[in-house]
Amino acid sequence: MNNIDPHQDIPARLRAARVEQGLELPALARELKNPLSVLESIERGEWSRLGAPVFARHLVGRYASRLGVVIDLDDVVRVLAAPELRSHVPASRIGRFADSSARNATYIGGTLLVVPLVFGLLSMTANGPTEVRALDPMPTTFVAAEPSAEILNPPPAILTPAPIVSVAGSAAETETATAPNVRVVPPPSTVAASLTGGMANAAAQLELRLRGDSWIEIFGRDGAPIERVLARNGDVRRFAVADVGRVTIGNVDATDLYINGSGVNLQEVRAANIARFTLSSDGSIEAIAR
Repeated sequence: MNNIDPHQDIPARLRAARVEQGLELPALARELKNPLSVLESIERGEWSRLGAPVFARHLVGRYASRLGVVIDLDDVVRVLAAPELRSHVPASRIGRFADSSARNATYIGGTLLVVPLVFGLLSMTANGPTEVRALDPMPTTFVAAEPSAEILNPPPAILTPAPIVSVAGSAAETETATAPNVRVVPPPSTVAASLTGGMANAAAQLELRLRGDSWIEIFGRDGAPIERVLARNGDVRRFAVADVGRVTIGNVDATDLYINGSGVNLQEVRAANIARFTLSSDGSIEAIAR
């Protein structure tokens, strides 16, 4: 039976109800999931320690509901002052102008710091800064070496006597005769021909003549790109055969290929209107498997 005097103040009624039910504050604090100090403040009537009126109404109402005590929550919040609302916007025109100017300056300063950083990151690649190459290839020139005077005017053959050993009976006699040791010197024409052939192989050129626009990719034998360019109608591109490893031509119908001045048929290495092939040191081409 509830013997609580309804005319007592709210803290005394709540405390009496808890004692009558044999409940301890720590146990109620764990059950209601509130700090023990909150329940102690409620039973002492220290409503201001509960925060704003809306929080005090909720905490006291929940505690009273758990104990089965009916109370008027308006009496709880009546003694609490309503929170004072303060505007953070400057009241004067100068203050508002200064506030907006500070915000705009912050935005502009942040943009000036972020944009160069983003641009720098986008311009970087895995191997460092992006390399900018000229569209026009550097001309490759070869200087033929002049044959040396020794090759054009070979020295005469040197004749040296050699000993001849003859055996007569059981005695060996050594005779000296004019059986010469001859140093064979190739004719000047043969030497000049071999030198000219070597220089011709070294100066072998791959030539692309454009009869329309075409994308061209030239890679070296080490895999490094030599040139990537959109060649235009009428362009002529020349590369040393010894430097070229792989070639891609985007518009075969508008491109003529010459190696050492001889035209090359690209039909065997084309797929649709694109030709991809490798170039050997002797000037032969081979299609790249796709």
